[in-house]
Amino acid sequence: MKFNFTIILLKYITLIILLIICLSCSSDDGSESVIPNSEPGSIKIDDIILDGPTITIDWSDAQDEDGDQIFYKLYINSILISETTQSISSTTLMYNKDYVGRIIGTDKKGGTTEVSFEFSSSNSKILFYRDGSGTLYSIDLYTLKPIWEARTSFIESHTISGNLIYSGVDGIQGLDILSGENIWTSMPNTSNNPSEYRNIIVDETNVFAFDSNSTLYCIDKITGGKLWERSFLDYYAPLSIDSDKIFVCSRNDDHLYAINKLTGLVDWSYRLSNNTGAAPYIKTNPLIVNNNIYFGDNIGRFYSFNKNTGSKNWSVNAGQFNSFYPSPTQYNESIITGTYSTLYSYNMHDGNTIWQYKDNVGSFRSSPYIYNNKVYIGASKNGSGELLCLNATNGSVIWRYDLENDTTTSPIVFEDVVYIGDWNKNMYAINAETGLLNWKIKSEEVIFKSPTIVIGEGKSIIYPSVSGLKN
Repeated sequence: MKFNFTIILLKYITLIILLIICLSCSSDDGSESVIPNSEPGSIKIDDIILDGPTITIDWSDAQDEDGDQIFYKLYINSILISETTQSISSTTLMYNKDYVGRIIGTDKKGGTTEVSFEFSSSNSKILFYRDGSGTLYSIDLYTLKPIWEARTSFIESHTISGNLIYSGVDGIQGLDILSGENIWTSMPNTSNNPSEYRNIIVDETNVFAFDSNSTLYCIDKITGGKLWERSFLDYYAPLSIDSDKIFVCSRNDDHLYAINKLTGLVDWSYRLSNNTGAAPYIKTNPLIVNNNIYFGDNIGRFYSFNKNTGSKNWSVNAGQFNSFYPSPTQYNESIITGTYSTLYSYNMHDGNTIWQYKDNVGSFRSSPYIYNNKVYIGASKNGSGELLCLNATNGSVIWRYDLENDTTTSPIVFEDVVYIGDWNKNMYAINAETGLLNWKIKSEEVIFKSPTIVIGEGKSIIYPSVSGLKN
């Protein structure tokens, strides 16, 4: 009996101890106590990698003292992009934009950590060119895919300013470089509104263009309103500009005009002398270098003038039957230009010949482009063509690339790649160092106008030498 009482007493004491333990594990309000959760550690952005429209964001894993798995949500401009347990994520974004990113890390118990950051997407790299049907093509150089196309003027040389590329069909239009959408329009000819404008060129404040009636207009770049106009007779011309003047020399006229940008009045002009019996006219686009302007005519004469006063510095004569056609460009202290048969390097100060290269089997019907101490120019060979790479210092041939047909455009070079078109509707991309083909694409019609490349919203523009904005 005594033994049984002892056992009962021990059970009672054990029960009391268990009860005390349970009470000690409870909070004052009677709820069960919870071991505190450790918040995840901080997130650090390790790298933001841009590859054209694709962006990859790489971040360090948030450390959790409890060893919990962290789940991440990536937001860009407050839009949820991805939910992942990995510390990396990729997406595609629009070019030329500023973005705000946010990553939130959460553990399974509700602990959070986050980081915010800012970044910019890739600058767009767009190749523009026009074919014989008047179609303007826009090609993404990251993906080599068409972006958009639009109808444009047949003889137009395209100009870019900011996020607009200017076209001359149905008025002067500013098309968005990324979408082709018409953002800006001006119709300065209010009398009969011809649908086509051409030879469009811009500066910081104004747009200049000819209409189909050979009237040159100056237009306010913001409002599209006409500031002045000046009429010419049967005239169109690639334009060159400096801070004060527009230089106009037509390929079917014998005058070079220096026109005041503010008034439209002629500051000075030069008329080609006629002592050969042939009608003289200017075939090259004028090149402006510092205080001088350079151009050539159709009867073998090449000139340097002071662009401010109109006084002649020097001229050279390559012979009556050597018509200067390739527009000039600058290399160091020389001017490189050419006739149909011969490419010349002239000392820019006195006109002395530094070197010349004669193509005995073809003709130069494009303008030279200078890049990394090399001259790139296309040659036509009566049904075939080639792209030539010459040493800019001495004129020696470095390499040649055979085109399927005669060249139709002047070359441009960007990021070690030469772009040029031919009569077989090809646009070529050729390695500038090796002369090997990178790729080529086919257009619907023959590619007529020389290509232009724009990086970002006018951040950098690669014009052919025939453009008045090249230098």
